[in-house]
Amino acid sequence: MLKAYALEVLGFDLAGIAAATPLESTTRLREWVGHGFHAGMGYMAETLEVRGDPSRFLPGARSVVCVAMSYHDAPEEPELAPRGDRVVVARYARRSDYHKVIKRRLVRLGRFLRTLVPAVTWRIGVDEHPLLERDLAERAGLGWIGKNTCLINRRLGSELLLGELVTDLTLPPDPAEGDHCGSCTSCLDACPTRALPIPRLLDARRCISYLTIEHRSELGEDLHRPVGAHLFGCDICQAVCPWNVRARCRAADPLRPRPHLGALRLDTLDRLEIASWDSLVAGTPLRRLSFARFRRNLGIVADNLRQKDEA
Repeated sequence: MLKAYALEVLGFDLAGIAAATPLESTTRLREWVGHGFHAGMGYMAETLEVRGDPSRFLPGARSVVCVAMSYHDAPEEPELAPRGDRVVVARYARRSDYHKVIKRRLVRLGRFLRTLVPAVTWRIGVDEHPLLERDLAERAGLGWIGKNTCLINRRLGSELLLGELVTDLTLPPDPAEGDHCGSCTSCLDACPTRALPIPRLLDARRCISYLTIEHRSELGEDLHRPVGAHLFGCDICQAVCPWNVRARCRAADPLRPRPHLGALRLDTLDRLEIASWDSLVAGTPLRRLSFARFRRNLGIVADNLRQKDEA
């Protein structure tokens, strides 16, 4: 009944249940942080133990209801090289801020659960909370973690936005999905910065998404050219994935794309002052990018586009 409510009433595209026991992947996360692959994301180290154990996120947790919303619409060619003066924004960021959308629906799910079991305790999570959400979603049968470290679903691909409802109620868990990447290495081969040195290992220090969104200081000179025209985020390792090429288009309100964010041009952006930038990104994930980092990224993109024109 709970999953049916999540799918049929709240409009989530996927829903599954995982046991809230400690995750086996915590050991890998600890090693990942130990090698410095988390780059400047200090919060990953600070919250490591909580992330690996839902009962630390919610004392007494027994189950995690995992949900997903697809933002997959018409597939695009991967942005492997700059084109004209077009500036690239990651596909998930070209629409309303998914945090608010998913949070509101998860709160409604928790309230519905409380009508069934009044004494239940629950807490919601999205990617800004300390949970290993992809690992939990994999455990809940929503898909498997691919070689690009994204959760992949056989019907919907990997353009998925995840959320969790952690509860102290014991619910029957769903079976996990097997791995369906096979021998494919398209994502590893396509990454222009080699941020995926081996399957399922992301080196955030070289990841375009991290560098253009999270990284606070200047980028190393060796990474300027591989960034290409990416102003905010990167979709390359997902765009080349065969599961996304044949995925069903499911993006619906309120996650339909805002067309103007997929058609940004260098000359237009270069004229923006801080107030107009704030207006452009209001209500979208792009608001995470400060004006200073926007100008930093735009300078790198401008140099790359200029070099392309001169070649």
